[in-house]
Amino acid sequence: ARPVLFRILALYPDPSRLALAAIKDLTPILQPIGLQNIRAARLIALAKTWVAAPPCRERRYRKLHYPLRGCGADVKPGEILGPEDEREGWEIAHLPGMGPYALDSFRIFYRDRLREVDLLDGEELEWKR
Repeated sequence: ARPVLFRILALYPDPSRLALAAIKDLTPILQPIGLQNIRAARLIALAKTWVAAPPCRERRYRKLHYPLRGCGADVKPGEILGPEDEREGWEIAHLPGMGPYALDSFRIFYRDRLREVDLLDGEELEWKR
């Protein structure tokens, strides 16, 4: 899968270029890893959404039943939560294809950096716990 990733990144180095890609141009690249039509459509949809509303700390979105069943039920579909809103929301939940694995990875490895949160002295990064 890595050669496929590197080929896509070489041809489409940023989301705005990938958003303009044609499915027929992506499918031959994705063919070696299978499900090329579905993957091409999803990558383009992800890029288009990213360009329209890139993740930022000022906007969070509902992800129903993440991380636990019932979470997000108090947030309406499509509602955008601001930084002062204490309800649970995720900066990448509006992007197509963001399931529990992607949200966990984002939360563990990147969310604090996006929010510019400084660790207290001696505090351990979440992924090291």
